[in-house]
Amino acid sequence: MPHQRRTESYQTLVDMIRLGGLLHKAGNEFFRDRGLTQAQFNTLMVLRYIRPMGCRQNEICELLLVKPANVTGLVGRLQDRGLVSRKVDSSDERARLVSISAKGQKLLKKVEPEYYAQIEDLMSVLSGTEVRELGSTVTKVQDSAVARGMVSLFAQQKDAEGIA
Repeated sequence: MPHQRRTESYQTLVDMIRLGGLLHKAGNEFFRDRGLTQAQFNTLMVLRYIRPMGCRQNEICELLLVKPANVTGLVGRLQDRGLVSRKVDSSDERARLVSISAKGQKLLKKVEPEYYAQIEDLMSVLSGTEVRELGSTVTKVQDSAVARGMVSLFAQQKDAEGIA
């Protein structure tokens, strides 16, 4: 591979990582101003749209790619605020079924439009075609990382380092 290509690929990857960091920081600020964390918002979104009938905490771990101990604390804080409920799963007494509460639904109904408006504002510099092309390109890079085993390597490093 020519040196110029490696340099362009490297710089693009660094730019993507930098963008991810900036978006994460902006997300933290956005949710903090609304009394949430990104992880809490994502959990509520999972419970509202992906598992509206409720789900086990281990499913939340898998869907959000976080460790069980982190989900236990996260769900506990949401429950303390009345945004979710936990009950024993009737099919397995050891498992807890987590559901979004009416209060959690109400909070999401307030926060979601603001969140999506911010996303639309950010992405307004791109045309619809550019958004679709960017989405396709990002998917290709993600698929390449998975095909090369980089994702599982990353997950193993997270577990070894205790990072969630």
